[in-house]
Order: sequence, then C-alpha cells, then structure tokens
Amino acid sequence: MSLATDHRKPSLRTIAVGPSALPRTLSAVAAAAAVTVALPLTACAQSMIPGGGPVGSSTDSLGSLAPERPLSPGPEVDVDVLADGFTIPWDVARDPSGVVVTGERGSGALYAIRPGGDKSIIQADLGPVFAEAESGLMGIALAADFETSRELYTCHSSAEHNDNRVTAWTVADDWSALESPRVVVDGIPLSEGGFHSGCRILPMADGSLYIGTGDTFSGPGPQDPDSLAGKILHVNRDGTPADDTITDDSPVLTIGHRNVQGLAAQPGTGRVYSAEHGPNVDDEVNLVQPRGNYGWNPNRGGEYNQDVPMTDTGAFPDAVSAVWSSGAPTLAPGGMTFLDDPAWGEWNGAIAVAMLKTSQIVLMKLSPDGNSVTEMATLLRDVHGRMRSITPEPDGSLLVTTSNGGGNDEVLRVRPAAAE
Repeated sequence: MSLATDHRKPSLRTIAVGPSALPRTLSAVAAAAAVTVALPLTACAQSMIPGGGPVGSSTDSLGSLAPERPLSPGPEVDVDVLADGFTIPWDVARDPSGVVVTGERGSGALYAIRPGGDKSIIQADLGPVFAEAESGLMGIALAADFETSRELYTCHSSAEHNDNRVTAWTVADDWSALESPRVVVDGIPLSEGGFHSGCRILPMADGSLYIGTGDTFSGPGPQDPDSLAGKILHVNRDGTPADDTITDDSPVLTIGHRNVQGLAAQPGTGRVYSAEHGPNVDDEVNLVQPRGNYGWNPNRGGEYNQDVPMTDTGAFPDAVSAVWSSGAPTLAPGGMTFLDDPAWGEWNGAIAVAMLKTSQIVLMKLSPDGNSVTEMATLLRDVHGRMRSITPEPDGSLLVTTSNGGGNDEVLRVRPAAAE
C-alpha cells in the first residue's frame, strides 16, 4: 500500500465513496447510494475537493491569520529535539518514567524514546494497516492510571476489517511490546481513499475515552446518528457508551463534524474542547456539548458537496456555534492541549493548537465562560515545518511532533524560555 505524503503534488482521481462502513440501517435523512467525487491526492486533511464553502467568521478582531499578516509572537520558548528521522509521527505521549512514545502514520511503526535519547521499536500486532492518504496509525494515548494499569490506546486504519478502530493494549515493562490487545471501538468508517479518518483519543481520569472521527467524505455520515463518521464518541473503558451519549446503546456524543483531529480537557473545569478541519474556510475549535449538533452537513442527494457552511445554523437552528473559527485562510489544526504551568506567564491556561498548513502553534486565550477566544498568538512559525500533534508533560512543557514527511520529522520538547 502506498502513502500519499504531505508533499505530493495534487492530481485527480475518481473513487467511489460509500455512505458508511457500518453494518447498520441508515436513517431516512442519511440513506444514500455510493457517490463518486474527484479528489486531489494530498495528505493535508483540509480541502480535498475543488472549491470550498462560503467565508464564515472572521479573525480580524484578534489579528489576521493570513501569511502576510501573521499573529503576534507568543512567549519565548526553548526547544529540544528528542528524536528525529520519523515520517509523519501522528501522535505522541509520555509515561510517568519519562519514556516518550510515538508512531508513524504510514508504516504503523511504534517507537519508544527513552530519557537519554535512545530510540527503539515497540512490537505491536496491528495487523495490516491501511496507509492511504490521511489514514494509518493515528491516535496514541496513555490511560490516566497508566502507572498501575500499563494501558495504552491506539487508533488505526485496519485493512483487514476495513474500518478505523480503537484498541487497548498492555505495555511491557521495558516498552519492548504492546500486548493483550482489546478492541474498544470498531466500525468507525474508513473511506476507500483513506480521507478524513480523524482519529484523536482523549483519556479521562474516570477511565472513559473521547474519540474524534472524520466524515470520510461521506455525504450522509456526519448527520446520520447511526454512523460513527463525523462524530465525537464517548465510551467507558470497556467500550460501552458513556452515560451522556445520544442513546443508551450508542457511543455517539456529538454529531455534525467534518474531521476532528484535536481533543483537550481544560484543567479545573471539566470542559472538553475539539479542533477540526474546515473545507477552504472555517477551521473550528469547539466546546464539546453532549448530544450537540455542530452543523456540518455535506450531504446533497447522497453526494458529498462541501460548498456548505461548517456550522449550518440555517438548516440546524440549534447547531452549536464554534468557540473559534478561522474564516479564511484555514490553518489545518492537528492536536491541541492546554498550557498548564505558571512558567507560561500570561498565556498559562490558553489552548495550544498544532497547525499543519501554517507551520506553527497557535495559542488561544478563552473567555471566562469558555465560549469565545479573546486573544491569540503564535509559536515556532515556520521554524520546524508542519506541526501535527501536541501533548503536555507533567512539568508544563509540550511534546510536539512535526509532519513534513520523507523521514524529516521530529519529536520536540517545547518549554517556556528559562529566565536569565
């Protein structure tokens, strides 16, 4: 299988995209036949169909995000390269002893980076990984009680089962292997071309998991409650639905999303936020509200048409408005977290979002009620290339992965600059 790296030049090909990979009955609104769309072959999870939706909310009041008018710089930082030589390390995590784990989206390989810098492969039987376009080995996260449970979660695209799936593993004491795999959620749709697969995992202190999924270029998927495409899921540790989902037998927490690749919990509040890709406009950061509809509906007679608003309040008057929307241009958000250390100064408590297309980390201060962004700044713009994932460490520093492809990617440690 081939991997469409982030530097391939767009070319057009026609593929058949089914409405859902789940063996479930679609609702009357979502029922549709397969649809053929023309897609440029690029691994940027942004706008892969020519044309985009109407321009949405603007960022002018916070400072333009356009390349010619960049955001103001944020706090000064120190950056260490923990390891390099990777190709699209999609996610990163750290265990209590300081071992950093990451994995390559295309190869499906998992790596342990020890505090001294030694890097080794972690053996894990994922089966054949479907590594096309934006699919492959994606989310990696440690359980909140990892120190006692040794439990790690992955989300990967399975060529054998033709789906995206979240698996729980027990980590060997020496990080040599992932053992005793247990499927937590399967049947998350996977498109034939591998586009818009999500797939971020956010473990919570109560043992539950939030999971962000993509719409797989399925027109009906995002608004179909019986599909796991274009959703945020919430499940207990054993994979059963959490108690705040849309029905007792469904893991679906929210609907109407395009491609959720960021999830983060705000310290001290219990609020969960998501970040997702817009088409040619309107990337979004959203406050996750159980059973909410976030208004993405590309379904036009069963076909995928993204010339629609990201949050369509005309079609869905109760759609949840975004906390932040990029307007134009888009930035292509990947992972996100909250800054949680006084060393970050005035930016402590802000959201930090890794941006792919604009090669930076964007900081966002939230209003007290958490429903809007009041100030923004940028870190590391055009220094290390495309930013893919971002994970906090106990000391308040950030683990960041790049997404440049071709063996040129790094795992970075970013921390507030030391006072002189």
